[in-house]
Amino acid sequence: MREMQFTLEAETQIYLLSVLLGVGLGILYDLFRAVRVIFSHKGWLVAAEDVVYALLAGFSVFTFYTGLTGKLRVFTVVGMAAGFVLEHFTAGNLAMMLLRKIVEWLKKRFIKPLVKFIRKIGQKITPRFVKNHVNLNKNKKISQKPLKVDF
Repeated sequence: MREMQFTLEAETQIYLLSVLLGVGLGILYDLFRAVRVIFSHKGWLVAAEDVVYALLAGFSVFTFYTGLTGKLRVFTVVGMAAGFVLEHFTAGNLAMMLLRKIVEWLKKRFIKPLVKFIRKIGQKITPRFVKNHVNLNKNKKISQKPLKVDF
């Protein structure tokens, strides 16, 4: 099979597309980071997210190579890495910083007061349920006595 030869202009375009793909992969990674900021979780769920990201990134890189160049070229790997690093350390970190501040503000202004309100309601309602529970236990003891049947 004959090796594909690209002109300098075509290689430049492919390089820029690989940088764009790296930026896209960085944005995709930031979406996963945003989910972790909004919904705090650890362990196997983070591992599952990493696997999903790796599969999506692998599929996009595979599609890029087979669709444009047909094989792995060093300058495309460098371009993807450059795009990812560029996005991650500029817009990505800025977006995560802003998102963390927004989530912290929302928690402080809305979530904590809501939780406090629900706890107050729970503290007022709980004695009624506890009182009824005690009565239910008394009724349970009474109901466990054998019935007297008169004929």
